[in-house]
Amino acid sequence: MTRIAALIVRDSSPIRFAGLDLAERAARLVRRAGIDQVQIVDDEYPFADAPIVDLLLVLPERVIVERSVITDLLRRDIHLPEDAVAVVEPGGESTGLMLLSLRATERIRAVPRVRSALRRLTSEAHVRVVRVAPRFIARVKTPRDVARLETEYLRHTNGGDREGWFTKNIRLFSIPLSRFLLRSSISANEVTLAGFALAALAGLSFTVGTYWGGIAGALFYWASMVFDCSDGEVARGKLSDSKFGAWLETVTDYLSYFVVLGGIIWGDYRLEGFDHHTIAALVAAPVTFLIVAIVGYLRARVASVNPGAFDDALAVELGQGTPMQRFAVWGRQLIKRSFVAHLILFQALIGFIPALTEVWAYGTAGALVILVAVQTHIIRSVRVQPLRPAVTL
Repeated sequence: MTRIAALIVRDSSPIRFAGLDLAERAARLVRRAGIDQVQIVDDEYPFADAPIVDLLLVLPERVIVERSVITDLLRRDIHLPEDAVAVVEPGGESTGLMLLSLRATERIRAVPRVRSALRRLTSEAHVRVVRVAPRFIARVKTPRDVARLETEYLRHTNGGDREGWFTKNIRLFSIPLSRFLLRSSISANEVTLAGFALAALAGLSFTVGTYWGGIAGALFYWASMVFDCSDGEVARGKLSDSKFGAWLETVTDYLSYFVVLGGIIWGDYRLEGFDHHTIAALVAAPVTFLIVAIVGYLRARVASVNPGAFDDALAVELGQGTPMQRFAVWGRQLIKRSFVAHLILFQALIGFIPALTEVWAYGTAGALVILVAVQTHIIRSVRVQPLRPAVTL
């Protein structure tokens, strides 16, 4: 069995990233990537007391990476005649992130700095240089970098360019909110519950049945969607995402559809009685429930080891670019909550909230066809990495 340890190299920096001390964040990250033996050392003879293991991961505290960078690096391993693997930024600049063999570690034990160790290795050993694009990796050079890198990190680790226009539009509001919440004691699960409370207020507002009731409901639902994006950002920013949190978000997302639909129907029924909108709702509700059941089953079957990564893994698979996959990408955008939030706001502004029941009925029928005919086949190729429990240091 390969023995693996991690060395977190700190420089006594007062900088915090996403609410966490840099060294604490780096240590939590590598533990979540599967490395249990972790040492935090200063950049002054950092390798002098390094553990004797087969592979030593070296991570400077100022290097910000997503967890998949670490897992991918460990999966690459070291192959003869290599002594080490060094990760560079997209532009070719060294990051200091390295994976060392035992032979490489012994070669640099007496070296005073990580940068000096890398220079010695490149001149005296076999070092493979790799880039991790499109994975996220960046170095915090000054405190002024934090705001920009936090925004880039949250956007990248929560969908990035794979997301549709509607979700990207919501992120314009959710990321600033998340950066604020990351500096508080509020957990991602509390953000999820707050988002569902806003969705419930939206449903309650729709029961009024008036124009301004519809405007209030649409704004509440838009705000709930901002919180829906923010809970994942907070979880990944704090490296605290969990199976429970992922399922809590999934359940509250599904319930929000029924809460809003119920509010719209009740408001219309109070003013107009039993009409064609009510009939459309009687079609939309059971079909929506069927879609929820199928998607929930697929998520449990394919991503039970890490349900929070289901959407990202599916987006990667759909990004392959075949005609069927492009059709599925287009179809998924029309059933996501971000699209629904925009649609509700538009309908509220023009004063036709009850007409959403008919849009809902047609939309769910189309979504069911896409789900059964396309997604259930594509999803067989989706692979999700296991999620290790959060570790409090």
